[in-house]
Amino acid sequence: MSDSKAPAFGCVSSILGEYSAQALHQPGKTALVWEHGSRTYGELRERARRLAGAIRAAGLQSGDRVATLLYNRGEIFELYFAAAFAGVTLVPVSFRLTSVEIASILNDCQAKMVFTETELAGSLEDALPALDLEPLVIVLEAAASGEAYEALAARAEPVATPFHTDIHLILYTSGTTGKPKGVAMRSLAITWAAMQQVTQFRELDDRAVMLLNAPLFNTAAINESSIPTFLVGGTVAILPSRGWSAQRLGAFIGRWGVTHALVFPSMFRPMIEADEQEPLPLATMKWWYTGGENCPPALMAEVRRRWPHIHLAISYGSTETGFPTLIQGDDIALHPGSVGRVTPGQSIRLLDQDGNDVPVGAIGEVWTAGPSVMRNYWNAPQLDAETVRDGWLRIGDLARMDEEGWIYIVGRSKDLIISKGQNIYPAEIENALRQHPAVLDVAVVGVPDEEFGEAVCACIVPRRSDEVRRDEIMGFLVDKLASYKKPRHMFFMEAFPIRNATKVDKKELARTCSDLIAAHSRGI
Repeated sequence: MSDSKAPAFGCVSSILGEYSAQALHQPGKTALVWEHGSRTYGELRERARRLAGAIRAAGLQSGDRVATLLYNRGEIFELYFAAAFAGVTLVPVSFRLTSVEIASILNDCQAKMVFTETELAGSLEDALPALDLEPLVIVLEAAASGEAYEALAARAEPVATPFHTDIHLILYTSGTTGKPKGVAMRSLAITWAAMQQVTQFRELDDRAVMLLNAPLFNTAAINESSIPTFLVGGTVAILPSRGWSAQRLGAFIGRWGVTHALVFPSMFRPMIEADEQEPLPLATMKWWYTGGENCPPALMAEVRRRWPHIHLAISYGSTETGFPTLIQGDDIALHPGSVGRVTPGQSIRLLDQDGNDVPVGAIGEVWTAGPSVMRNYWNAPQLDAETVRDGWLRIGDLARMDEEGWIYIVGRSKDLIISKGQNIYPAEIENALRQHPAVLDVAVVGVPDEEFGEAVCACIVPRRSDEVRRDEIMGFLVDKLASYKKPRHMFFMEAFPIRNATKVDKKELARTCSDLIAAHSRGI
């Protein structure tokens, strides 16, 4: 790819300041804090520019890819901004992957440089023989940057003039097809999304401390929570990757004086249980948002009752889409189950199978467009053809919109269960089941059925202290669901398979349930 120096403006490098520090940043103000270190804005900008110089000195050109295989740590953001100054594309790789999966991603993006750390270096080493292109590997220490990294971040010659490339990030998501898909995220789209979020995140300014409560290969942490905070000069606090518990989350919130955070719905349940035993230290918290999973109205109501001093927001979107909708505060109670209305700078349409807008109140597939929306996947033209049309992106969810524009997600189009000709939406059944006091978590899938075509199968994680039976659950649903929506099969489990760090892998769960049903029919 041809080399170029900053032909476009307002890109990611401008968040720290391309030619000088930007107006909202104080050089001595803490920009980053994590378990083993911290950086001021002055340090972050200087080290990112030196790392950029080292990347260019290693022979990389604009548009080349640099990968990271790291646990949550501050150096990731040094590399994030270094990539912006160097005009290269950053590819954060999940530390949860096997060496075979790592090799697949590194081959797909043709990474020329990889930053990893001692504990993960073995997985990378096992992947290297399968690579088409042997990258330059830099290994960091577990609790410190290490000499090899510091030689680049502290002593390399900084870039004087930033370089540019259109694609700043490639984030690989597992999807439902089995092969990871690379979401190509444009630099201008990331900056636009950050500005969009600043308008929506309450009290997000230079006094804010935003906790990254997700892995840094996930857009929720590496883009959504972090970049708007950097934009306004606040402090980004990074939660360690491993050992999550409600008590540990609370301890870090208290330690760093966290004011803002993302908390996934599945995290709220253990937080409520822990808070009942001993109040969590959340006094500094002002605002948190949730999403990425189904947000049951009963759970959202309990969160608001338990912590009334923390303003709650629910967001909706995907890695590809930015932040299409938002609902917060009292509107959550006024419109239970809604994911909100369309956000500024974004457009949403609900379409039928022929591409026509559905009437108000009818169910259609969600399409979105806007400056922060992905234009294409990496090296996946067939997927592009299925997902992107005339600037509009197909999210893959089914939803309805009321007269006032409030949007209600009824399920994934791929998760839709068709039983005896009836359309059944798993989210409706899940929300009903979650109201049972003995149910900690639930996932509903469709399984093949000779009589019905598909049958409803409910998978339930019970609360540890409760014993629950199928007949009790079915009795609970008598006046909550029509008979054709009630589960024909039910399994109690300790946990669900997870993909993309937070989402239930329903494809794998349905396969497990089908195997259990088949084994039961054989009398095993």
